[in-house]
Amino acid sequence: MKMSRALTWPLVILWNALFWTYDRATWQYDLMVIAILAFVWLTPPTWLGDPTASGEGLVGWVLTLIN
Repeated sequence: MKMSRALTWPLVILWNALFWTYDRATWQYDLMVIAILAFVWLTPPTWLGDPTASGEGLVGWVLTLIN
């Protein structure tokens, strides 16, 4: 009896994202890069527990400009 190893779409997407299997210049690759840059730029330093950083980060700076 042969057992097929059919993966569901969410598992395939998760596998490709974790092991970065997308080629450059594809929309999936661009989406991964945007997600990484958004995390780096939008995460306040206090969330990461960075002892050398101060302030609220980019989001806090933008909110002070708006108010």
